Amino acid sequence: MQFIEVIESGGVAEVVLNRPKVNAMSQAVLREMADVFGRLAEDDAVSGVLVRGAGKCLSAGLDLREVASLERASLAGFLDDFDAAFGAAFRFPKPFAAAVHGHAIAGGAVLAMCADFIALGAGDYKVGLPELVVGIPFPRVAFEIVRAACPTRAFRRLVFGAELYSPAEVFEMGVGDTLSADPLEDARRWLAKACGRPAAAFRFVKASHRKEAWERIAAPAPVERGAFIDALLSAKQALTAPLVG
Repeated sequence: MQFIEVIESGGVAEVVLNRPKVNAMSQAVLREMADVFGRLAEDDAVSGVLVRGAGKCLSAGLDLREVASLERASLAGFLDDFDAAFGAAFRFPKPFAAAVHGHAIAGGAVLAMCADFIALGAGDYKVGLPELVVGIPFPRVAFEIVRAACPTRAFRRLVFGAELYSPAEVFEMGVGDTLSADPLEDARRWLAKACGRPAAAFRFVKASHRKEAWERIAAPAPVERGAFIDALLSAKQALTAPLVG
């Protein structure tokens, strides 16, 4: 893997995004994500997964400069890879924790929301879903992940407000399970407990909780994809503007 490192120890696989400077999700990263989550789901030696980012952030989201460079046909392929990557993360059947120690923006926040446990680090960084600021609607898979992870008020503020918030602010909204100086330790501690319990029961409950979201993800209308690509093409100039410093 070029951009994702997998560190396995004691039955837990740590999936580390490592594409400096902000772990932006290029098409290559998305393909690696789909491969990693699919492989780890089938690996009997892996009981659970922890996702984190190398450097100073989890991820600032999609590589918008790459997206802006694509024409319609290539955008369709990019979106197929997006759906595969986030679908694999959201459908991952085993305990899944996310440790957020720095910016988790747009796709970075959505990746964290795929997890069963989100450990937020206290600090000076931003979390948010600013897609509407640049004129990007949510792909169906991302929309359902966010809807499943967020209380109603948090969903409205994050999606329709489209602003960036401090970790303390999103935690107050009800997003995240812990807020501390050491999110990695929090995530590892939770995984140790979750992975020590009967796996079949966990899988059953997780599948039951996400069943309706999975069904909605699996049934998008072709016209929806076309409208989404139209919106991306019309927002090309805004896509290259930085969301954070």
